[in-house]
This record gives sequence, structure tokens and C-alpha cells, in this order.
Amino acid sequence: MKPAEGIVVAVRHYSMISLFNAIVEQVREQSIVIRLPKECMKSTFLAGDPIVTSFEKDSKAFIRGGRILGFNRRDELLEYSEDEFDEGSRMRSYERFPVSLYADYRVAEAPGNKKYLALVKDISDYGLMIYSREPHFKGLTLMIDIYLARDILSLTAEIVRQVQWDGYYEYGLKIRHNGPIVFNHIKTFVKKEQDELIGKYER
Repeated sequence: MKPAEGIVVAVRHYSMISLFNAIVEQVREQSIVIRLPKECMKSTFLAGDPIVTSFEKDSKAFIRGGRILGFNRRDELLEYSEDEFDEGSRMRSYERFPVSLYADYRVAEAPGNKKYLALVKDISDYGLMIYSREPHFKGLTLMIDIYLARDILSLTAEIVRQVQWDGYYEYGLKIRHNGPIVFNHIKTFVKKEQDELIGKYER
């Protein structure tokens, strides 16, 4: 479900602390072009970055995840594609919530405490998807710190899927819960994000 041209969409990107609004300039067959506000011009938007948008259409509120395709700083235009539901999405027991978050992680099985950078694409109570430029094997355990707006979500997860995507490695992870703390932290975060993204559309 794509937004209509001319409407305002709320946008979440890891480079910005707060949600921001953008105007839909053009809706193409495979992508959407939005005009960003001046406050975004000093931020970095890279091809492949995860992005989240919310908008209203036919009196219904929608939250959609996507990937950035390109950013024209001079014209203040950003192009992105919306995610499509694949077979893996349909087979999951728990629906993933789209996010755009910065994270770092360590590989539990690796010697030393080397940290790697990652971007979080989506999350649920029991799993998440991250992008990293580092190759890792399925079955490895990652100890991850996810940087929320004013908090850090720390969790442990196992790599269950790996796909290479536009210079990134896309990892599907299964969260290892050792109690209710992380589980409740995720539920609270997702509820807050949902309220922020679609709260203004509710009547």
C-alpha cells in the first residue's frame, strides 16, 4: 500500500533522533520519492538504509518498512522502496515491526571483544533482522546493543538466516530470552513506536 502524491508522511530513520515529516513528491511503480525538511539536510541517508514511514489512506493508518534507494541532497529528495511480503514473512509465527535503528554487536564465539556496526530493520518479541557489512556463519550467537532514542536494548540472538543484499549481509536472528526483561523491553518499545507513528491518524 503506497501513499498518495502530495500527502505528508511521517518518517523514521536512524540518523535522526526524532520522527520527521516529509511530502510525497512522486509515486513510481517500484519506488516513492519524498521531499525532506530542512532539518534533515545535515543527516546522512545511504542507499540500502532501512526506513519506516506512516501515512493515512482511505481513512486508515499504515506503517510501512522500506529501503532507501538514493538521496539527492541538492534537491532535498529521497527515493525509497517499500518492503514486499515474502515467503519468509508469511511463515513467521510472530509479526515483525519495521524499524530503523543503529546497533553494534559482538560475536560470542569469537575471541576478544571486537564490536561490529549494524542497522536493525525489523523486530518482534522473538526475532529481528539486521544489516551488517561483516560476514558471519549461521548458528553463531550475537550479543547486540540496539540504540533507541533514549535507551539501549541489549539482547542475545542466534543467526538463523543470511542473505547478501547491496553490500550488506542481511541476518535473520532468533532472540534468546533468559527471562522477561528483554521481552517486556521490546513490547514496550514497539507499542511506543506504534503510538508515535500512527497516533495522529487515530480518531
